[in-house]
Amino acid sequence: MISLATADNPKFDLSNYELKKHGINYTLETVRYFRTELGNNVSLYWLTGADSLAELKHWYGIIDLIDEYNLAVMYRAGCDKPEFTKFKDIWGLDRIKKLQNNIIKTPLIDISSTKIRDRLSKNMDVTGLLHPAVINYIAKHNLYKDS
Repeated sequence: MISLATADNPKFDLSNYELKKHGINYTLETVRYFRTELGNNVSLYWLTGADSLAELKHWYGIIDLIDEYNLAVMYRAGCDKPEFTKFKDIWGLDRIKKLQNNIIKTPLIDISSTKIRDRLSKNMDVTGLLHPAVINYIAKHNLYKDS
């Protein structure tokens, strides 16, 4: 479905790296893989939603991820504005400043994948929420229907 949603945009490139990798996938290892594949001249950003902030301190290698790459946090509707100062004692001020520089302000659309799946299960319209090719794929394969 990701392939269908991005097929008409040349700025996207799909990778199945994590699908092919056996065992647990850690963000740090995935980003390091892409660094090796793409080289040092490419800026790498890992995007996560503001709703994941509380969990960041538990991520494997989070300090290395912040130090070596660009961890970007985007606003999400229904979530507080990303605030990193509560992590100052564990990550330090320089890392907090780096994280604050990588906050992405997005339109605050109050929708989630859970709400979309719920709408689909009730045969409700999802036009404008999903790429038309994805909507067609879901319908063709009878996905997300209540049993």
